[in-house]
Amino acid sequence: MPSIASETSYVDLNFCDTPTSIATGVYASNAGVVLVDPGPGSCVATLRAELKKNGITIRDVEAILLTHIHLDHAGATGALVEENPKITVHVHERGAPHVVDPSKLLNSANQLWGVDGVAKLWGPVLPIPARNLTVLRGGEHINAAGQQFEVRYTPGHASHHVSYFDARIGMAWVGDTAGVRFGPTPFALAPTPPPDIDLEAWRDSLNVIRAWHPETVFITHFGPHTDAMEHLDQFEQGLLTVADMARSTFESDASEDEKYAQFKADVERFVHRSVPVDETRPYEFVAPLEFNWRGLARYWRRRLQANEAR
Repeated sequence: MPSIASETSYVDLNFCDTPTSIATGVYASNAGVVLVDPGPGSCVATLRAELKKNGITIRDVEAILLTHIHLDHAGATGALVEENPKITVHVHERGAPHVVDPSKLLNSANQLWGVDGVAKLWGPVLPIPARNLTVLRGGEHINAAGQQFEVRYTPGHASHHVSYFDARIGMAWVGDTAGVRFGPTPFALAPTPPPDIDLEAWRDSLNVIRAWHPETVFITHFGPHTDAMEHLDQFEQGLLTVADMARSTFESDASEDEKYAQFKADVERFVHRSVPVDETRPYEFVAPLEFNWRGLARYWRRRLQANEAR
């Protein structure tokens, strides 16, 4: 496991045989093990094997910190708790009911990926007993296996998203709030799937993260980046640029298929100005442009409907 700092590292889950797609944070000390975003159920075997290489078993895990409950971040959690019922799972209050009963979560995923796609990509999603949950609102200071974290509510990508700050090492664990980035260039694309995209809330959340003055941001897709403030600034600019592309296309008279095709072409050109083509393969799995279009189109449609209702 690549090391970040003392007692802190991460696992590359090699999702869909694609390196640098999904990362799980790992804190390991004599007090126990903490996992941050354990990934999808389809990667449990990889997670277990990588932990074992470092002398860690699932029985050693004391806590799991979820930034949000999307399957690429949290889908494995129920299986891990079933294997080790002592695990405490930290999750935002809006996400908590849907990990206890994941039926609505799975239904939403099925609408995006199809039933077969969900089974193949994300694997089994088991319910988590309510007794294993520590429910968060944001603003807490938590102790997980001897590690101290500050929690903040950071919606925008998802209405149930939180971020965690480890002041000891200056690390902000930000899930999807700071985008997806697969190389050294400080360029990150916003993952904008339906249904929760909220650009105003997202920009507020970036300011919440900035207020920590992090030295490093850790993004699930993928890994730690020590140019934290530059990363956040570049990401915000990219978020607004892509959102404007979507708005311009959404407001056109083209057909729905033509709108998506135009958005896809515009975003690909935008991405490839900064990122080599060979670094963009993980987008296919963790930030497909079709879903990004759906989320932003839904956002602009709701904004239009709200304006018309005034």
